[in-house]
Amino acid sequence: MMATQEQINAARRTIEQLRDQHANDVRKLIGLLESGAMKGRAADRLIEDCKAWEAAYKNVFNRALALVDGAAATEPGRAS
Repeated sequence: MMATQEQINAARRTIEQLRDQHANDVRKLIGLLESGAMKGRAADRLIEDCKAWEAAYKNVFNRALALVDGAAATEPGRAS
């Protein structure tokens, strides 16, 4: 069964919301660490890990959006 355009649009909105929420959470964590909440070598490594995590998740969300954008919708009233 293929998705309707409304379902595709809803999926896109959900992915975008999750992407934005995740990006804000990770940026807050990085900001907290960079402001000195933790100090030393372990903090520096954690900041690097968080930045890598942010980049990896950004890629995952971009791929998910590309898949949603590539999904073909069924026309209303047509069953597949």
